[in-house]
Amino acid sequence: MLLSLVPLTLLMTLAQWVPTLAGIWLPVGTRIAFEKSPRLTRHALIIPDLRYLVEECEIARVENVTLSHPSRWDLDIGALTLNSVCLSKLPQSAPSTVAPKTLAQWQAILPNTWLTIHRFTLSPSQQCEGELQASLPPARQDITYNGKQVSIKGQLRGQTLSISQFDVHLPDQPQPVKLVGEFTLPLVPDGVPVKGHTVATFNVPQLSSLVDADLDWEDNQGQLVVMARDNPEPLLDLP
Repeated sequence: MLLSLVPLTLLMTLAQWVPTLAGIWLPVGTRIAFEKSPRLTRHALIIPDLRYLVEECEIARVENVTLSHPSRWDLDIGALTLNSVCLSKLPQSAPSTVAPKTLAQWQAILPNTWLTIHRFTLSPSQQCEGELQASLPPARQDITYNGKQVSIKGQLRGQTLSISQFDVHLPDQPQPVKLVGEFTLPLVPDGVPVKGHTVATFNVPQLSSLVDADLDWEDNQGQLVVMARDNPEPLLDLP
């Protein structure tokens, strides 16, 4: 009888012991906190809220989280708010003596997961608020982001990143800046793509038509061609 009460007690006191346990792995000076205790149902773990703090500065807050496993892991987050002001307060980590993981190694450890964040906000600006959806199996990662000012749709397969939509609405511009392209990422994801081809469309105030920019590069060589749609002559052609 007493043994059967242990799991029940642990579940009912998640909000008390989980932050202490998490503190073993979190950076020094940071902690997590709950305002309402998580609860476990028959099919899911439900977390009403979770805060991540450095000192008393709230780096991140998640609300209305549901973690389930219908056919693969499904992480559904009602809202995620990141505070960029608090990032500077994070303690500096010691230089690592271990070789950095390659992109393939990072992809191999991804859980086979669906991720949905219904409202993502980067404060204090809040200009990037939107909805994020991602599918994260190791072989191929898909991501879609729909916001008021930014919309993105992309796919990563191995080192190949394909962007089918990247729209940015700039102030005082009637048309968004649009970009599509394909890029080859470095083996270790710590730099810019080593190869790529991208096409962008945007407005120039002095011109009556839209402008297209075509950029093709590999390593340190490439070509950029910029043309107005009503003019057969390029505005810019750089080797």
